[in-house]
Amino acid sequence: MEAESNGTPSDTEPDRMDLELLAIGKKAGLTFDEMNLLRVRDLLKFVQIYTGSGDEETETVRQATQADFDSF
Repeated sequence: MEAESNGTPSDTEPDRMDLELLAIGKKAGLTFDEMNLLRVRDLLKFVQIYTGSGDEETETVRQATQADFDSF
């Protein structure tokens, strides 16, 4: 998330990264004191683990068959 050379944020960079990080931490249930103990990279990794997103393998969803409905 590098800013452009003229100092303005790029299209992908939020205007207030500090507020974005605080909002992310609060949505994950952290207090401000807990967030203060973390580095930025630790906060982002925590939220990534908390939300279950990342490089983990995801389970594939298959179409239900008539046998599935019958067994239900």
